[in-house]
Amino acid sequence: MPKISVIMPVYNNAPFVQESISSILRQTYADLELIIIDDGSTDGSTGMIYDIHDARVKKIFHPVSLGVAASLNQGLDIAQGEYIARMDGDDIAALNRLEVQAYYMDQHPDIDVCGTAYTQNYLGPVRVNPLDHEEIKAWLLFYCCILHPSVMIRKSSTERVGIRYDLNYPHAEDFELWTRLSFSGAKLANIPHNLMYYRSHPGQVSNTHRLAQDHSAKRIRQRHLSHLGLQLSEADYEQLIKLAEFRVNPHEIESYQPAAILANWIVQVNSQVKAFNQEALQMAFSRCLSRLPPY
Repeated sequence: MPKISVIMPVYNNAPFVQESISSILRQTYADLELIIIDDGSTDGSTGMIYDIHDARVKKIFHPVSLGVAASLNQGLDIAQGEYIARMDGDDIAALNRLEVQAYYMDQHPDIDVCGTAYTQNYLGPVRVNPLDHEEIKAWLLFYCCILHPSVMIRKSSTERVGIRYDLNYPHAEDFELWTRLSFSGAKLANIPHNLMYYRSHPGQVSNTHRLAQDHSAKRIRQRHLSHLGLQLSEADYEQLIKLAEFRVNPHEIESYQPAAILANWIVQVNSQVKAFNQEALQMAFSRCLSRLPPY
């Protein structure tokens, strides 16, 4: 039984998939299995996967696309490792990624899900997400602050805290999962090591399915806020998005005032309800209002 199972769904990633697969098979930590799920590709990716000859690779081919959430759930079902790592068919893992994450998980048995820092350009900058669970839980009100293809999940946690992807949130299944887990007894973390090159290209889901992704994300944020007993109006939700995208100008009263009112209201409600760590929530709003990323 391998220590680590890597799940890689592939859909029409022909220009990048060989490099992505190679970055896993060349890892400094070799006790792994790589589960490649080709989800009905039509661009030649299927043939490239067929041509891989490595005993550590398991290949699954869907005759038609079932979607990434269904593919990932299939991977979770068959993964044998103590840890389950995610990988996409268009990204590149640092060659010591699995070694570093497995060591972190070994040293922190209370952590169920661990993401990493990353770059979107070979030359940087390194993007560091919120690190500890309470920070992550607060920042999830604003954006998906765990990079999906960078995560490592403890296999024993999949049943304990219900780690499954919900097909009802198309193109935001990871965002839905992290927000749900943040209130389910799971413990989330990011480590500040740059272990992923997260490739930006026109074929990404965030570009090809932006409207559907935004619709799912809105439902997810509203559900996350429901732990405070709040349901935002359309105007308030627009302010939240401006905060999340660092579009509030602190030097213009027309931009700053409505966002600050919303922030103060939510923080005040939380001081009574205590759904989120108060200090973490205040810091997240403060940084959004000041247009400062988490790190």
